[in-house]
Amino acid sequence: MHDHEHGHIPPPDLPQHKTYMGFRPHIFIGGLVLIAILFLYLLLLVRPSVWPSAPHPAPTPASSPAPN
Repeated sequence: MHDHEHGHIPPPDLPQHKTYMGFRPHIFIGGLVLIAILFLYLLLLVRPSVWPSAPHPAPTPASSPAPN
């Protein structure tokens, strides 16, 4: 067995990375961006009228009689 010196002081703990909910900042922000993109995609999928688009002309019925 090795006898440890009585005057030995252990080194201080290394600084820990700052985390948000257990994730590093770049991973956390990337996850938020992915969630925002997914949310916008689903919003457009469910309601395509959210974004303004060129107005579509009303289709003319093909069975209408020709004018005389």
